[in-house]
Amino acid sequence: MGFSQLHLNKNTSLQVTKTKLDSLQRAGVELMIHMCPNCHIQYDRYQPVIEKEYGVEYDMVHMNIAQFVALSMGADPRFQTHSVPLEGFLEKAGII
Repeated sequence: MGFSQLHLNKNTSLQVTKTKLDSLQRAGVELMIHMCPNCHIQYDRYQPVIEKEYGVEYDMVHMNIAQFVALSMGADPRFQTHSVPLEGFLEKAGII
């Protein structure tokens, strides 16, 4: 029910994503690393939408695996394409 379904079944797609985010939050996940670019978009772009629509707040950030690898190799940690800000996580992790 990811990114492609967002355009066909928006409400169902967001509800399924919310259910997954709820589960991740209960498990204490702080960073979700996505192999799939569409999954990264689904979670990063729509987490704020879900938070607003459902009145919830999640304490996690999302990175694509390529961003994570680049960061681990010393790339500039100021990513500019995220809807969910990474700065708090990066500070907590001692990266910035």
